[in-house]
Amino acid sequence: MKKTNCLLLIATIIFLILLLLIVLNTSDFIDAYSKNIPSFFTYPHVSSFFLVVTNIMSFTGIMIIFLLTIFLLRKKSAKRDIFIYLIAITLGVSLNAIIKILVGRSRPISSYLEVTGYSFPSSHSLASMIVYGYLVLLIKKYYQGKREKLYITFLLLAIFLTGFSRIYFNVHYITDVLAGYSLGIIILCISNYFLNHNINK
Repeated sequence: MKKTNCLLLIATIIFLILLLLIVLNTSDFIDAYSKNIPSFFTYPHVSSFFLVVTNIMSFTGIMIIFLLTIFLLRKKSAKRDIFIYLIAITLGVSLNAIIKILVGRSRPISSYLEVTGYSFPSSHSLASMIVYGYLVLLIKKYYQGKREKLYITFLLLAIFLTGFSRIYFNVHYITDVLAGYSLGIIILCISNYFLNHNINK
């Protein structure tokens, strides 16, 4: 539990620092690096791959993952865990929408994808951290075994690739992605508490 509290604190500090940088308009020393990333990877097959990665975190993709999770846990008496999963996703989407409106940061100009709305924080990065991250928590709770590390590594890679895809397509700045990750970690830490503690006891 101490590790979770420490992670929660670190993620909160990082998010607040990033938020302050955006509000003060002083994030260029970080975001400048994201402007050159797409030019190194502009190959058709690479773009197609990252398009799939980024589209998985669409509403449809998230719902498919959520429904598959329900199916896989149907024999595990995990209704409470599924409910926490749903609350975590809903909370993440809601907070992201509110923060986007309050901050009102414009997106970088992208020649790859047509996107609308504000930029900070990255909703795809936030969603990937919650959706894939919660699956990591469920694996550690229900599916400990020889393939546990393989599954967790795959999910962590998916989180990274989702955030990177948003930078690759130049629809988000690095600080947007990092803020999405940190906010997702905050929600995951809170979810982990309820996942592993029965409040009725």
